Amino acid sequence: MPKFKNNQSGFVLITSVLVLVSLLIVGSYLISSATSESKISNAQLTATKDYYLAETGIHDMLWKIQNNTTTREAFVAGTLNLGSNNINRSQVFDDNSASYQVGVVNTAPGEAWVISTSTYLVGERSAQRVVKSYISKPNGSGTSWPFSTFSGGRGSQQNGNFTFTGAGIVLISNGGRLHSNQVFKVQGAEVVVNDGIVSSSNVLKVNAGGKLTLNNSTKSVPTSTVEMLKVDFDSTDPNSWKNRATATYTATQFFLLPNNTTLNGITFVNGDATVLWKNMTINGILVVNGGFSFIGAGQNFTINYNSAYGAGLLAEESVSFVAAGGQVKADGLIYSGSTLSLTSAGTDFTINGAVAGFDSSITSAGGAIVINYTPEYIEDATDPVNNPNSPLIQIDHWEEEY
Repeated sequence: MPKFKNNQSGFVLITSVLVLVSLLIVGSYLISSATSESKISNAQLTATKDYYLAETGIHDMLWKIQNNTTTREAFVAGTLNLGSNNINRSQVFDDNSASYQVGVVNTAPGEAWVISTSTYLVGERSAQRVVKSYISKPNGSGTSWPFSTFSGGRGSQQNGNFTFTGAGIVLISNGGRLHSNQVFKVQGAEVVVNDGIVSSSNVLKVNAGGKLTLNNSTKSVPTSTVEMLKVDFDSTDPNSWKNRATATYTATQFFLLPNNTTLNGITFVNGDATVLWKNMTINGILVVNGGFSFIGAGQNFTINYNSAYGAGLLAEESVSFVAAGGQVKADGLIYSGSTLSLTSAGTDFTINGAVAGFDSSITSAGGAIVINYTPEYIEDATDPVNNPNSPLIQIDHWEEEY
């Protein structure tokens, strides 16, 4: 009997030790897991701080280029180089661990890379992030604008393309010059050019299924690059579009305009302008210092030439038309300081004037988009007198390094 008790005591002891060891292992795992999760969380937090520090540096330099006369003139002249105009900030947002350095270097007059390097101290170590942004300022302008379609981005292959896609004949262009500063591409559809010129500063591509039909027209590739049009949306100059406007709306006010609204003269929208599932007529020019978008299915959107004010749609940011059925008829210049996208499905889509964007695309099925190059309808929008200043365009092309 005593021997049995001794064996029982030993069993309990061994079991207790095993349970204790298991608990220690589980506890160590949980502690290790919690520590790893904490390290991952801290690393993500530091990376986020680094990113926003670098992005702040980009905008800091943009502000300097726009508001410092010496820096702005050097940027336009193409003389900025790394080191000469650097911005160095420490204790950013009152954080002793946060700092950034920003440089800018011209690649051409009015075009430059802005390079921002952020540093965030974590104990005795530091984390860094590099963000690059390409910027440009439109310099070209004039009443003799010869382009029926134009894509003016420069600096990388991601910008300045004009792409035509869809089914059947996607575009019929009558007169004028169709130009791209990068790649002019026809894909899976047909582009018909009558009495015009097709040109590209880089390359012209007609992919499998695509067709480019030239009637009494020529093509020229490669050509020199062409400066983007200069448009003064809202500078303090009395001749800017904002100061010449006959009516001004906020983004919300414009969005809430009722169906079948008619606007006359120069209409200025402060912010984005959206026309959603409604008919609208503009007798004159619609100017937007944000982006413009039209979405319709059977609705009509009309811009009519006005002898006193001209005609067109000018947007500092993107322009997007997505139309199924209905009618889009626009006199004048359709201008986008960013991405220009015209998408039509069975829509009666006609432009009497010209289109210009930073990076552009036209997609159509069930009927071609027709562009009738009409120089007298775009003269007011391109006239240097009406555009004494132009905005700095920031290209949506970012490169990040860690």
